[in-house]
Amino acid sequence: MPNWKVYCFLHGERRKNIIVEWLKNEAVPPDQIAVFQEKIDALERSGPDMVPGFIWGPVAKDIYKMKIKGNKGWKQLRPMCCRGPFELNAYTVLVGAIEKDGRLDPRDAVARAQSNLQKLKNDPTRRICERLTTKPEK
Repeated sequence: MPNWKVYCFLHGERRKNIIVEWLKNEAVPPDQIAVFQEKIDALERSGPDMVPGFIWGPVAKDIYKMKIKGNKGWKQLRPMCCRGPFELNAYTVLVGAIEKDGRLDPRDAVARAQSNLQKLKNDPTRRICERLTTKPEK
């Protein structure tokens, strides 16, 4: 059983996982999604101190940036997250972002994350703990 949990914000009336949708819309390759999931798995097993360089910040009030470094040709994934907000040993990924030339895309990613955090605080059912990808078969 994991010591930490990583949730994803659910957006829209149909409450879709905002990060799964973002990864699909950005056409992030499966290998890079697997790297992101490996970081989440390590965080859940051991906590943020055991995954150096993964969570940065805060970059704004209550908002942190996850860094998923990419191989050559991969996008530099920088999803925005918060600690908790309902328990201490959890993070909730609030919005996806990509960093290019030192700038986030979308440029208002931090503001969107803060808005989604407020929505989540108003409705704690707007998050889900699910894998971004399935484990590869051996």
